[in-house]
Amino acid sequence: MNQIPAIVARVFRGQGIESLHCGSLAVVDADGRLRYKFGDPYLTIFMRSSAKPFQAIPVVESGAARKFDFTSKELAIMAGSHSGEAEHVETVRVILEKIGLSENDLKCGVQAPLRYTYMKETPEPGRQFAAIEHNCSGKHAAMLAVAVFKNLSTEDYLSPEHPVQQLIRKTVSEICRYPEENLVVAIDGCSAPNFALPLYNMALGYARLVTPNVVPKEQAKAYSAVARAMMEFPEMVAGSRRFETVLAHTQGEPLISKGGAEAMLCLSFVERHQGVAMKISDGNPRALLPVAVEFLYKMGVRTRCPELDEYHRPIIRNWRDLEVGHIEPGFELEEVGHE
Repeated sequence: MNQIPAIVARVFRGQGIESLHCGSLAVVDADGRLRYKFGDPYLTIFMRSSAKPFQAIPVVESGAARKFDFTSKELAIMAGSHSGEAEHVETVRVILEKIGLSENDLKCGVQAPLRYTYMKETPEPGRQFAAIEHNCSGKHAAMLAVAVFKNLSTEDYLSPEHPVQQLIRKTVSEICRYPEENLVVAIDGCSAPNFALPLYNMALGYARLVTPNVVPKEQAKAYSAVARAMMEFPEMVAGSRRFETVLAHTQGEPLISKGGAEAMLCLSFVERHQGVAMKISDGNPRALLPVAVEFLYKMGVRTRCPELDEYHRPIIRNWRDLEVGHIEPGFELEEVGHE
């Protein structure tokens, strides 16, 4: 039976509560045991960009990574949502050159690079952006790499019926141990297929990503390659001043984190062999990181530090830059002993 999402954050204006955010979370061991939860740990929801590490696995498992001599840095950006910084753009461009394609082959669309938001900069007047600056261009380059390696069409690589997308769908099913026919498939913001499945299975997938001894040898090599790349190059997974990058550089247990649109976040706790999937019900990202930091503190994966405290209880300011409120995370994290 589905459970009701829990209240996980309160938005204060002065001393009064103005808004409430609800959410759900699942923490799952690599052997499939649900360890902690709040809200509905079996909520079926779209992974959005939290699926990117899984979507990158076929690059390694197919043999494309070996054929094209992709580096860990290049694998990391394939599994990430980069900010369009100069190093990001150059890394994607090198991937495309290795497979004999160019940025004209990317079909992710065009957006203002995320660096402007996180660096608090304004685009230059008349600045024209390119698909290679899109936060998903690394993922698209990965999909194209598999298509080229398998001598498949690159024109329709985003079609849900394309063999590359069918391979990705199979990979998501396998790592998350969720029936392929039950995956809900829809089109993401970058035009690639995306998947909805229970938070429990997403978390299980992130646990298995960092627990290679629970899968066959070839899968284990692919999972480990993606996981190592993300840990070694967190700046490729996100970018300057981005939460995933900041988190990776704070003291504590080794982990992987990958956010997604509509307030989605997944993590791997490497030494604990646990995966986490978290969703803010209304999709509002303002509540996600305060709740995520509170969760990390409660779990003991991180201790309080200025770098994370910046996200923990963010101040709300008005148009005159006056402090008028704040966001307060708060929830009961339930330890599960029988599921």
